[in-house]
Amino acid sequence: MTPTLTALFCLGLSVDPRTRAQAGTLHKPTIWAEPGSVMPWGTSVTIWCQGSLEAQEYRLHKEGESSAWDTQKPLEPRDKAKFTITYMTDRYPGRYRCNYLSPTGWSEPSDPLELVLVTGSQGKPRLSALPSPVVTSGGNVTLQCASRTGSHRFVLMKEGERQPSWTLDSQRDPRGGTQALFPVGPVTPSLRWSFRCYGYYSNTPQVWSDPSDPLELLVSGVSGKPSLLTQQGSVMTSGQSLTLQCRSDVRYDRFTLSKEGAPDLVRRIGRQLQAGLSGADFPLGPMRPSHGGRYTCYGGHTLSSKWSAPSDPLDILLAGQLPYTPSLSVQPGPMVAPGENVTLLCQSRSSVDTFLLYKEGAADSPLRLRAQYRAGQHQAEFPMSPVTSAHRGTYRCYSSVSSSPYLLSHPSNPLELLVSGPSMDPGPPTTGPGSADAPARGPHWYLYVLIGASVAFVLLLGLLVFLLVRHRRRVKGRKPDAAMQDIQPEEGVELDHRVAASDTPQDVTYAQLNCLTLRQETGASPPSQPGEPPAEPSVGLPKPFIWADLSPMATKGSPVTIGGQVTLQADVYTLYKERVSETFFMKTSQDSSTKRPQAQKAHGRRGSARIQGKPLTDSLPGLSVDPRTRAQAGTLPRPTIWAEPGFAIPWGTFVTIWCQGSLEAQEYRLHKEGESSAWDRQKPLEPGDKAKFSITYMTDGYAGRYRCNYLSPTGWSEPSDPLELVVVTGSQGKPSLSALPSPVVTSGGNVTLQCASRTGSHRFVLMKEGERQPSWTLDSQRDPRGGTQALFPVGPVTPSLRWSFRCYGYYSNTSQVWSDPSDPLELLVSGVSGKPSLLTQQGSVMTSGQSLTLQCRSDVGYDRFALSKEGAPDLLRRIGRQLPAGLSGADFPLGPVRPSHGGWYTCYGGHTLSSEWSAPSDPLDILLSGQLPYTPSLSVQPGPMVAPGENVTLLCQSRSSVDTFLLSKEGAAHPPLRLRSKFRAGQHQAEFPMSPVTSAHGGTYRCYSSISSSPYLLSHPSDPLELLVSEAAGTVSPPQNTSDPSRYGGFGSTLTSATSLSSFLASDPRDYTVENLTRMGVAALILVVLGILLLEAQHSQRRTPDAARS
Repeated sequence: MTPTLTALFCLGLSVDPRTRAQAGTLHKPTIWAEPGSVMPWGTSVTIWCQGSLEAQEYRLHKEGESSAWDTQKPLEPRDKAKFTITYMTDRYPGRYRCNYLSPTGWSEPSDPLELVLVTGSQGKPRLSALPSPVVTSGGNVTLQCASRTGSHRFVLMKEGERQPSWTLDSQRDPRGGTQALFPVGPVTPSLRWSFRCYGYYSNTPQVWSDPSDPLELLVSGVSGKPSLLTQQGSVMTSGQSLTLQCRSDVRYDRFTLSKEGAPDLVRRIGRQLQAGLSGADFPLGPMRPSHGGRYTCYGGHTLSSKWSAPSDPLDILLAGQLPYTPSLSVQPGPMVAPGENVTLLCQSRSSVDTFLLYKEGAADSPLRLRAQYRAGQHQAEFPMSPVTSAHRGTYRCYSSVSSSPYLLSHPSNPLELLVSGPSMDPGPPTTGPGSADAPARGPHWYLYVLIGASVAFVLLLGLLVFLLVRHRRRVKGRKPDAAMQDIQPEEGVELDHRVAASDTPQDVTYAQLNCLTLRQETGASPPSQPGEPPAEPSVGLPKPFIWADLSPMATKGSPVTIGGQVTLQADVYTLYKERVSETFFMKTSQDSSTKRPQAQKAHGRRGSARIQGKPLTDSLPGLSVDPRTRAQAGTLPRPTIWAEPGFAIPWGTFVTIWCQGSLEAQEYRLHKEGESSAWDRQKPLEPGDKAKFSITYMTDGYAGRYRCNYLSPTGWSEPSDPLELVVVTGSQGKPSLSALPSPVVTSGGNVTLQCASRTGSHRFVLMKEGERQPSWTLDSQRDPRGGTQALFPVGPVTPSLRWSFRCYGYYSNTSQVWSDPSDPLELLVSGVSGKPSLLTQQGSVMTSGQSLTLQCRSDVGYDRFALSKEGAPDLLRRIGRQLPAGLSGADFPLGPVRPSHGGWYTCYGGHTLSSEWSAPSDPLDILLSGQLPYTPSLSVQPGPMVAPGENVTLLCQSRSSVDTFLLSKEGAAHPPLRLRSKFRAGQHQAEFPMSPVTSAHGGTYRCYSSISSSPYLLSHPSDPLELLVSEAAGTVSPPQNTSDPSRYGGFGSTLTSATSLSSFLASDPRDYTVENLTRMGVAALILVVLGILLLEAQHSQRRTPDAARS
């Protein structure tokens, strides 16, 4: 047995009597897939087999099947055939080969083609470069492909290559899941190094995960390195805006920013600057902890794949991220003479690894020293020896830990170092931050200080004089009333917090506290009525605070302390209870040491009063017994909580939780549901009404329900509404979101959004873009196509809103761990404004591979257009453009035609400033011929040559089982006519009558067939049939379409009579010669008039100089 026959048997290929012995002399065919061998679920793929020009038949074989998978006739020029899969599912992945039959026999099989299905059910892996995506020319790098879903094998694909570059077994990832490490190199700048990776399980080697995000390596060279700068300095605070600037004296036209340890590069187009420089700016936005790190930048030329050498590194440090503050001191003191030895000492009681010394205004990065543990503190000594005038300035100290070296503590208090005189040595100091770049100050610097102090003194003196004059005027205005004030309290103020009206001990008190400062020569007059404060308190004094301390489990009989405090020294405090006629207590106090909230310390000495040890009875005000809550907590506004950039956060990203309360807040606390103590606490940020809680690396450990509250001088606020924080892991694969029946909805109509998952999610969440909270959440139900789904009713929709959605899925046991989001779905709300027209220059019947462009045109000045295909989940959108003759329009190039392009299309127009769209255009059917493996025949009765007025019938027949026949005339503007097939005499057929025949019926006809399951995919065309009409008809009217407009099989016009066929096939016989000559004459007349005007203008210009000379 020959080797060829042995190979055929191994492949399960049939060997029949037609196989020639010379098969081995035929060259091996080539097999490939378009658009590629790795195909997503539900897409169309074409397998091509190219052999010899003598090929008579091609066969496609799938490994594991005994018979040929498909058979096709060769396409012109007969050297290749195509095999189409219109909807990719898990039935089609596998290994394919093809061969062909020639007059000398069957060829040997092609090399194998492995067809792979991408389902997304495993979640996409992540691809990163170790240690960095920046590689020197000739260097090596390791690409890490990692998956949290535990893929067994990983595939690395280099973009531009059809076959997998590398395939490796997985290994354990220390962070969880599995990974594979692909060594790549040596890399050269002559190639583009862009990669993606996939994962799969060993039991389904041809069903892959979604691809990772692309990773492109940067190959650095040795050309002139750029400089990386920042105008804001290297030490930043959270929320501060940061822009990095890459500059070069080489005229680069593209720049890249790299961060140490970051998997991605940021790229920008370069621009030419002044002084021969080029550069690009990299705005990084408001500072977050993830921005801290070491940065470099590179320059390059568009026509070259090689990049420059890296810039010098720039460290970006973020202060205020660690919850402690070091102290900074100087030895021997803050004022020294030039030449002395000085040491700056940075200390912290907290455990830190490094101290940083920063000088204000210095261009250099802060100095770093390792912390040493001495005398119960961590410390570092920064020596300056000898001191010069350049060391003069303001210093701050920061601390950091080794695990996050770019995240710093709060700064120490500033320390100003003064050098008493000019430095004897004008050179830079040996140590000290910024000393090399700080210019030496002049010998008379103290004159500037003296001038500044003098100006400040003059301004202050003027302000005091102004206040004194104003005070004297006020005193003069009050003198007539002095006698009446001898027996009244000089000043008074009251505070009334009304929180609850109840007599139960758990309610908050209704109390009033009156603070009276009496003259020394008079006594205190009681209020006009018992139980009420003075009716007319003096204006201008601050309100006192009233507060209460209660035990955590206060009950009747428990001790309670009620206190009052004011920011000046008061003589008398009086406590009142609302609706009670007696005064509870009156106590005088000169207690200036009472510790009250920090916000009041700036007022200096205070007065306060306490009522201690009184048993809690029904007669006392009802005070709240929460262990952290003051008596007036109920009056505080409830805080607001939210998350940025949102509540659904991808794994490994950064999220900030914000809590906003009152301007009097002194501390904020964040509480996570299920934990007994506060999850985190923060001091308020300026202006004091909010605080932030940062999560630098989101994992499933942080998902949960959060609330926050805050402490004010009057107590703790109530908790905020809950915030549910969700982690998006991608481990479940993203669901699909589609609109049923269509994403096009009329204004006021309803639509159903279907969120479906092949991984069997238990619940689905629908999110409307622009809203912080989920719009709808539904339990799943069984999807007839497999997996699970949820159907969300939406409506009525209105054009005044934007209707854009995404959906997520999750399992019931991990309700805060969600899938990746679906692709966005935007609904189109159609209106009633002027409908556009949808056209195609290629005709409605296309062949595979032919280029197709659909044109949407309107006489309304629309500036945007949308194309809709019946049953398609997405809409194509284009910006409109203004065309000649007052038209507007947009073109929709669909590329080479594939089976998925067949269908029923409409288009819409709209205005950018409105969310409403026009009425739909008339539908356009796109039909694709050559998709069914049979060819009908076309004949004419009584014959192909007829006289006008005769009756003619075109007969379309097929021995294969078909549902519909279509008759097409070359050059006709209308789509083909359709008739249902009938089974007669062992064949399926349809008769297309023409009665009576006119000259307009002359032309070339073809016949196609289709099946009801794919009405837009047609068979091969019949052989052409030319109908000749022997002489012209006396009078021919334009065709009139009287066919039934109802659609058969989803589209088209159905033929019902001979008249309809005649009207369809008749082309317009009118002669436009006269109209064309008229237009040409008008155009010539316009040109003559323009020429006369031009000559007149030139003649006038010549006469003007002559007149001037005369």
